Amino acid sequence: MRQSWVSKLSQGFMILCLVYFILLPITGVFVYGFFDEQKALTLQDLVRVMGFLKNSMIVSVPATVLSVVFGIALSLTAYRLPSRSAGYFRLIGLIPLIDPPFVGSIAFIMLFGRNGLITRYLLGLDSSPYGWHGIVLLQVLSLSSIAYLLISSAIRKIDLSLEDAARNLGLTELGIFFKVTLPMMIPEIANTALLIFLMSLADFTTPLIIGGAFQTLASSIYIQITGVYNMKVASLTGAALLLPCVAAFLIHRYRLDQAGYVSEYNDSAQIHFRVVHPAVRVGLIALSGAISVMILTKNIFILIGAFTRHWGHDYAFSLDHFKVVLAKDFSPFINTIRLAVTVAVVASLLGILIAYLVRTKKTVFPKVVDFLALFPAAIPGILFGIGYLVVFRYPLFGVGKFIFEDTPRVILLGTELIIYIICIARFINVGTRAGYATLEHLDPDLENAALTLGASWFFTFTRVMMPALKDAFFSAFFKNLSTTMTTLGAIILLILPSNKVAIQLLFQTLVSSSIGGAAAMALLISMTNIALLVLFHGLFYSRQYYERMERWFYERRSE
Repeated sequence: MRQSWVSKLSQGFMILCLVYFILLPITGVFVYGFFDEQKALTLQDLVRVMGFLKNSMIVSVPATVLSVVFGIALSLTAYRLPSRSAGYFRLIGLIPLIDPPFVGSIAFIMLFGRNGLITRYLLGLDSSPYGWHGIVLLQVLSLSSIAYLLISSAIRKIDLSLEDAARNLGLTELGIFFKVTLPMMIPEIANTALLIFLMSLADFTTPLIIGGAFQTLASSIYIQITGVYNMKVASLTGAALLLPCVAAFLIHRYRLDQAGYVSEYNDSAQIHFRVVHPAVRVGLIALSGAISVMILTKNIFILIGAFTRHWGHDYAFSLDHFKVVLAKDFSPFINTIRLAVTVAVVASLLGILIAYLVRTKKTVFPKVVDFLALFPAAIPGILFGIGYLVVFRYPLFGVGKFIFEDTPRVILLGTELIIYIICIARFINVGTRAGYATLEHLDPDLENAALTLGASWFFTFTRVMMPALKDAFFSAFFKNLSTTMTTLGAIILLILPSNKVAIQLLFQTLVSSSIGGAAAMALLISMTNIALLVLFHGLFYSRQYYERMERWFYERRSE
């Protein structure tokens, strides 16, 4: 009976939190926006929003196509071509994952701005570089890494016996590549394209800085809130942004459920082409080399700009930008580290707990709980932030507007707690997906044996299941830690001067046209991110490192 009550209590609390902190803010955007009596929507507003939707498609479609193409090329070059440089391509493909979201924008301004090194000093141009072309370029540089990670995981699991069979039947290497290898990758490529498309739609920082007069749905929402505070237009724009994102999310889930190709895992060290057609090899290396050069160039110029006195005027070496950054209040960096570590721990644990309850405990409405837990992945961060902005300024966690209309506002908005809540709600899906992936390979009899021997539900989860799920937790922890360090869209409308984070200071510095200061701050954030990842990786895997060192010393002594 005790186990039943604990299980029911945890399930009820879990569902309540999911509804309150995920579903309510999204519905609140439309409820508080469309039913606000302050200003009515006009036909002109609708036309403007449709124009922003068109602009978003103009950016997202080519960005998705190019990112997937570069992701395929980088994945195949890193894991299928017999080359000594494969390891370098793998490393370069991961660099954008730890960069703050404005690194590409800073490098773009340094190279192609009005005082850019290329446009002004090399080509002598004075034209404005801002527009949709720059947005597409920067999104491709960042999203290609996501495509590379997703597609490379599929490449490492392709059944090589199918290629060997085609080769034995006389098919050429070029035919094997286009008729066997690529078709086996189609499901993962399609799913990757949907996710990249969703992320491109949700990007508001790049269009805001590089787009100039070219506005997308996401950047328009930010302007409507911070500029004129027109909640009705912002809500209409949010609806237009949400619909394609949710559609892509649902199609992605459907494709995962309908996936029909399964192959056994192959050791990535044994995956290679025996014979590589020259045309395929040249094409893959050319595409991979192009995206790698652009990624390295972007980060190299961030490093150079951080140590340059005044970019565009005085290129002398200087530490002035770091002195200015370090002389400021250092609390935003402390706030960022505290936020990232807390969110990484809590969101990862809760996500794995949800995965465990849904898959093994047969919770009430499991499909609904599963949908709510994964739904934040489809919600653009800026739209999620607006939901918290309009909902949690009222008593009783938002619903008090309809129950206690005359009650003073006991609000969650304006507190530091709301920053933690929105980040946990937004990234809980990472732990859930990691938990699902691990639970698929766990024998259910493991839990049943513990329960049969008299172990309580809590003991079974903490002492039996969690050790088996620790790899899923570590994976989700590192992903959430790195993402929270550089997240801005969801929290930019909720931050007060008392709880600023480092990424917000970077945004403000860049908007104020301090390119060198922004480069220095971006470099510090990236270094902090790397240091935290290395630190926690060492803590989590210290036992393995100790055992490796012990074996190494033993082997050396045996010699």
